[in-house]
This record gives sequence, structure tokens and C-alpha cells, in this order.
Amino acid sequence: MKKKCKEIQNKIIDMHYGEIDENIEIISHIENCNDCNRFKEKLELALDYMKILNTQVDTSALEIDITKIIEKAYQTENKRKEKFELLIFIAASIVFLISSILFITNLDIRIYFYLQIFLYLNLPLILIPFYKLKTPRR
Repeated sequence: MKKKCKEIQNKIIDMHYGEIDENIEIISHIENCNDCNRFKEKLELALDYMKILNTQVDTSALEIDITKIIEKAYQTENKRKEKFELLIFIAASIVFLISSILFITNLDIRIYFYLQIFLYLNLPLILIPFYKLKTPRR
């Protein structure tokens, strides 16, 4: 690229920003030089793209409430956890019921009642610390 072309290309940029006025010498060089003509076209194309990027989008019509979206995500996650915990509870209840029936039919019913009293008194002491460990702190 010629030194004169480099100077003209700098002047093209200056003309765009209004630092210098268009003169006949620059315009005639742009019309006769393919490199400078391409440079001016590329500059105008790039400036058009930048104008598109500078346009501001009106987001007020979208009305996006991020807090509601986050709340819905937490609710969905909690529903899944609740369903899973319900299934575990039902399975444990069925196992406990079947084992209780088998225990009563094979052994004395007094031992079963003593076992029940022991569980009712001691099971909360075991389960509450596990529950506290499981729940997240906020």
C-alpha cells in the first residue's frame, strides 16, 4: 500500500468524524484507487453495523421478573424432593407394616408392644438430629 493511500485512509476516517471537510483531492483519489474505495466501503459498512449495535432495545414490553423465575425453579426442585421423600416414606411404611405383621405372627405380642414403646420414645431422639443436618441453613 502506498504512503499516499495510508494518508487518504486516515483522512477518510477524519472526514467521517467531521474533523476535516471533504475536498476534491480526497474524493478523486477514492474514485480512482481501488484500495481506498474498498476501505471507505468497509468503513461505512462497519459504521452501519455499529449503528445497529448502538440501538437500545425496549425491554419494558418483555416484563421479565427474574425473582418469579427463580421462585418457580425452587418450587419445581422442592416438588421433586417432596415426591422422592414421599416415595421413600411409603416404601419404609410398607416394609415396617409387613415386618410388624410377621413379627406378631411369629412371636409373642407383648414383645411387639415393648418394642413399639421403645421406638416411640427413642426414635425422635435419633431422627431429629438427622433432620437438622439435612435441612439447609439460610
